Amino acid sequence: MQTKRGSETSFAAFTDHLAVVIRIVLEATTMRRGRSYWKMNTALLCEEIFQEQLRQLWVEWSKENKNYPTVLMWWDRVAKVQIKKLFIREGTVKRREETEWEIFYYACLYDVLQRPIQHAEREQRLIIL
Repeated sequence: MQTKRGSETSFAAFTDHLAVVIRIVLEATTMRRGRSYWKMNTALLCEEIFQEQLRQLWVEWSKENKNYPTVLMWWDRVAKVQIKKLFIREGTVKRREETEWEIFYYACLYDVLQRPIQHAEREQRLIIL
């Protein structure tokens, strides 16, 4: 069930139109998550810090090679699993950081867009006085 919590208009950037902001509350639905297909985010390989981290971990993972009868078995049970975990962990961190920056920038834009309204109200008050 949707419930309207409020609405307002505010100045929009780079236009002479007003933005309409509507606040609603949505009922949360539960999504069932299951196993899905994972795809490696190769963009992480372009980052120097990530490359160095991967090199260091690769040295550690390579030491376990002697504990397996074949390189293929080591690859399947150690290297491939650890690489996947590393990419998932780093992707999650990167996505969280990007979301935090996005929220920060939207908050800054919102603050900037609210300032002209305050100045306009002050000017109207001064004119009335």
